[in-house]
Amino acid sequence: MGDPLSGFTRSREQWFNTAAFVQPVQGTFGNSGHNILGGPTSATVSFSVFRTISLKERARLQFRSEFFNLLNRANFGEPGSTVRNTNYGVITSAADARIIQFALKLQF
Repeated sequence: MGDPLSGFTRSREQWFNTAAFVQPVQGTFGNSGHNILGGPTSATVSFSVFRTISLKERARLQFRSEFFNLLNRANFGEPGSTVRNTNYGVITSAADARIIQFALKLQF
């Protein structure tokens, strides 16, 4: 049917050439290999800052600031891989956007 990675413009709406695959005959497995298609890559940068302040001889207060996916990069999920499904070849999910959390920790 063709090369699943050529002959089209890759986008979130069509991650691979869906015309390169057909539903196998019922009771058979088909002839494509295992893991022949890959989804988009994922990359995140996490960052944290800690500051410990002495309150008394045995008591300390720690302030924490944590940033997950600091650069707020869109990390898309895997495309749909079921033939004849409305989401076939379409990426419909993404990982969390930037998450920031603050915490105080009292140590004594």
